[in-house]
Amino acid sequence: MTDEFRWVEGAAGKALVAPALEAIAPHVFTTRALSFTATTVDQDLVRLGQVLDVTPDRIVRVSQVHGRAVLVVRPGDTLAPRYEADAIISSDTTRAIAVRVADCASILIADRQRRVVAAVHAGWRGTCAGVARAAVEAIVETGVPAADLVAALGPSIGPCCYQVDDRVRTAFLGMTPDAAAWFAEDGPGHWRLDTWQANADQLEAAGVLPENIHVSRLCTAEHLTDFFSYRKEGAGTGRLIAAIRL
Repeated sequence: MTDEFRWVEGAAGKALVAPALEAIAPHVFTTRALSFTATTVDQDLVRLGQVLDVTPDRIVRVSQVHGRAVLVVRPGDTLAPRYEADAIISSDTTRAIAVRVADCASILIADRQRRVVAAVHAGWRGTCAGVARAAVEAIVETGVPAADLVAALGPSIGPCCYQVDDRVRTAFLGMTPDAAAWFAEDGPGHWRLDTWQANADQLEAAGVLPENIHVSRLCTAEHLTDFFSYRKEGAGTGRLIAAIRL
């Protein structure tokens, strides 16, 4: 783990925070201490809410569809019970926002002037679709400059373990030729994908200053003691949560 993150113990059990983000907004990246499975989700949401000082009904979540749609949450908004998106931005201090992952990248963002926060889910499809950039662009549309943002990328499957095929690489190269830098050859027709760098580059391209982009560099597939991994454990594994509150 980089020194840009630190371990904490609290209502959510063992968890991660990014000090640069912690100075601006309460947030957490959970571990296996919470699983968010069908049998535990209600109890786990209570514990997550205790970390962020909100009740479970004030934690905004979305149906994640591996795209680039952004849900904007404003004070007083009445939200649909089911909203398809992969990024949430909020200017509501009474609610927290959260995304769930089990290998995909999670990104939490906060404005240093405390006007807005964001939570982003970025699997390879979302990364290819530019969801991180879409989130920053949506924030900028609210009047907050990208240069005022601090971003933290939590644990996800790393380039050490994330093998993909030519189809995935071709999709990325169709987005931008710069994507070639995010792949390393790994046998005939196979590549290792670095979604950490891909999302960090997208954030920077959207105007976030490089010194304000913090990456944990913890691979979920390599550290199963602390994290869930869809690729290593299958669809029935638990989920990690990245949550933040303005």
